[in-house]
Amino acid sequence: MKNFFDEYFKLKNIDLFQFSVLNPQIAMLSYLKVGEKMASQPQKIEKARQELLSRLLELQKSFVKTLCSRDDDCIDMKYNSKNQKFEDNVFANNAMMIFSRKFYETISQWMLDTLDSLDEIDPILRNSARFFMKQYIDLMSPDNFPFLNPKVLKETVDTYGENFKKGMEMLMDDMKNGSITTNDRDKFKIGRDIAITPGKVIFQNAIMELIQYSPSTPQVFAKPILFIPPWINKFYILDLKPESSFVKWVVDKGFTVFMISWVNPDKRYKDKGFEDYVTDGLWASLEKILDITGAKSIHTVGYCVGGTLIASFLAYLANPLCKKRPRADIASATLLTTLLDFEHAGDLAIFMAENYLEAIDAQMQESGVLDGSILYNTFSALRAKDMIWRYFVNSYMLGKKPEAHEILFWNSDPTNLTAAMQTFLAADLYRDNLLKTGQLKMFGIPIDLKLVKTPLYVISTQKDHLVPWRATFDSIKLFSGSIRFVLGGSGHVAGVINHPGKNKYCYWTNPKNVDTADEWFDTATKISGSWWSDWFQWIGQISGRCISALKIVDFIRDAPGIYINNQTPEEL
Repeated sequence: MKNFFDEYFKLKNIDLFQFSVLNPQIAMLSYLKVGEKMASQPQKIEKARQELLSRLLELQKSFVKTLCSRDDDCIDMKYNSKNQKFEDNVFANNAMMIFSRKFYETISQWMLDTLDSLDEIDPILRNSARFFMKQYIDLMSPDNFPFLNPKVLKETVDTYGENFKKGMEMLMDDMKNGSITTNDRDKFKIGRDIAITPGKVIFQNAIMELIQYSPSTPQVFAKPILFIPPWINKFYILDLKPESSFVKWVVDKGFTVFMISWVNPDKRYKDKGFEDYVTDGLWASLEKILDITGAKSIHTVGYCVGGTLIASFLAYLANPLCKKRPRADIASATLLTTLLDFEHAGDLAIFMAENYLEAIDAQMQESGVLDGSILYNTFSALRAKDMIWRYFVNSYMLGKKPEAHEILFWNSDPTNLTAAMQTFLAADLYRDNLLKTGQLKMFGIPIDLKLVKTPLYVISTQKDHLVPWRATFDSIKLFSGSIRFVLGGSGHVAGVINHPGKNKYCYWTNPKNVDTADEWFDTATKISGSWWSDWFQWIGQISGRCISALKIVDFIRDAPGIYINNQTPEEL
């Protein structure tokens, strides 16, 4: 048996399947390896079998008591799943409906517990197997089957089956488009409904457009702000509708704001890597901002890997070996949900296994880029219940079109990743964690974050599954300068894009110097509202005097530019 597994894992023909997030071959590889470990632990198998029998007997006992109207140890007959709530209807509290869900929950939890109980399994392999098991569990939810879903049954009765007719029409449309629709995209247009903060593209090269936003106050702080968004998404997550735009809010607070809009790369960009994005992105922007404003000190704000780029560049500048630097200094760096220590890298770490990296490399051999649709499907699969099955039920079984939502519109507008950049992120950062160990080099200079003395504002979010906040807290220990660490509510996007006017969520602050994330949280102060207000108070104190706002004179085109619509420059 062991020889069979060894030979199976030596297979290199991953490209038999076109790469996809839920590649069945990679899933099989994970389960076969776990199966090998299970076969060597028969006592665990027997214990798991006994545990399953015990749980099912308890469920049966509770269900019988419920039917007999006994109060003790009864199943709660009111369905109140955390993941999907149904309105009161004639099916929702049906005993068999409740039992099907309790049975599903019992089996699902037992499967996960059994996997977690196995000994001597590589953490990456365990995470991979757990991911695919969660996909199967989410797939088999009773909610996804028409005759086990009370809301679908009620809708079918109320509409005489019209819901399934509408659902089939939407299913056919989605099959033509190649993905499940999660948002009414007709309700939004870039430059008309979102990304409409007034501004101009004042500089352009092969990597990016640089946008300068028009001032909305007569006086502005002397130090401007440069936003560096992630290059795996479009920048307009920071400039959605006016009532939720971080950019507009910062402009209205009296800052001169610049934004990098990265190009959506194609095959011609395959060799463009991290250093190219530093040189032609961050570095070129600092130089241009100095030419326009005369400011020799510029604030920076980096979102996700945009923050990783800023932190790495700061370490490069702080190294005594650095001889070449931009004419403008970086006054501060705000890192929005940024990972620097990749040891506990969140859900994305499961895609750093060799099986996946080989499959991705095979896909990029032809195209020169990691296709944006793969990234989109990856992020969706990490939250399959919310991002896939929710819309499967609502669209195809309830016959309801998805509502318009600006964040979901942005989320379904992915960008490609160059082959060189994908290799750097996956191998050097996620897999080998070179940024933490100090083995990463930029332009031949070792990157040591301990050398950074620039003031830092680090914001993480409590429910972030891509950049876990505890990992972000561990990352700040890599620095030795002044750092303000703040924990926001919600997740990777909603927790960051949280306008104070909406008065949603909360945030935590703690000036104490503690060793662990849990100790920090236990002694932190919880504050209602948005972290934006706290950040403005922090950055306002280090932004210098106010000056008259500059009018934009020389520009190439109106914001939001052309790169945001997947256009590329005519000449590279």
